[in-house]
Amino acid sequence: MTPITVCADDYAQNTAISTGILELLDRDRLSAISCFSTATRWHAWAAPALRERLAEDGSTQPVADLGLHFNLTEGFGAPAMASLPGLVLRSLAGELRRKAVRTMISTALQRQLDAFEQGLGRGPDFIDGHQHVHQLRGVREVLLEVLARRYPRGSPSGSGLATQGVGGLAATGPWVRNTVPADPGWRGKPRVLALLGGHAFATELSRHGVPSNRGFAGVYGFDRPDYGACFAQWLQAAQPGMLIMCHPAREAQEADGAPDSIAAQRLVEHRYFMSSAYPEALRAANVQLRKLSALLP
Repeated sequence: MTPITVCADDYAQNTAISTGILELLDRDRLSAISCFSTATRWHAWAAPALRERLAEDGSTQPVADLGLHFNLTEGFGAPAMASLPGLVLRSLAGELRRKAVRTMISTALQRQLDAFEQGLGRGPDFIDGHQHVHQLRGVREVLLEVLARRYPRGSPSGSGLATQGVGGLAATGPWVRNTVPADPGWRGKPRVLALLGGHAFATELSRHGVPSNRGFAGVYGFDRPDYGACFAQWLQAAQPGMLIMCHPAREAQEADGAPDSIAAQRLVEHRYFMSSAYPEALRAANVQLRKLSALLP
């Protein structure tokens, strides 16, 4: 069977998203979770909920990789660095490569890594970016620099954090998401995303020896009631180490966290992943879920 990773993004953004993701995790329907470590309820509720699941089976190695959802565009009650369109324009203009801006990005990344480690007592298995900001020119260079300093490869516990008592990383350090489409023939948003840094970043990750997924899927307009049909199409491009991102959530019982423009579609995704159609689709495609950290060299 072809091993792939299905990653739920935006954990800790709000209660509906977090509880929906935890529900899927408890049913072994995910193999990666990407976390907002500076979200309002990260320390008080979201991180402890994940830690409880580590403690329940007596293991520090969950069935899913746990990663940092690096964020520059969502403030969670505080001013964000920029909007996504603003960041893209500044990246294309080369403004993100200015020393002062690079320092701001580095500070934000390290603060979020600190919060992740404090919340879970371990380093991240992987790093990606909210709205894929991590791949933008000017951001990706900072990310690679911070990774090299903070998680040197081949260090004790694989993390460079052994002296702080925080472990849990693979010997190669955290893997990093790239957005190169699993099927080169895909057009529309997948192609735009790849052109906005996906291909260039994948090349840089390879050059620096940073593990990454082999093909990316899950990009669509968040407007499909027939989400299962989308998922089946992505599975047709399955290859070992492919990554499919998703954005599930349960019905909100209270309004909390950041405003969510795709809240309705999150419910559609959650219903699909909770249904029997999801494991049936995996079986039909001869695919199995695996942690990407277990697949990469």
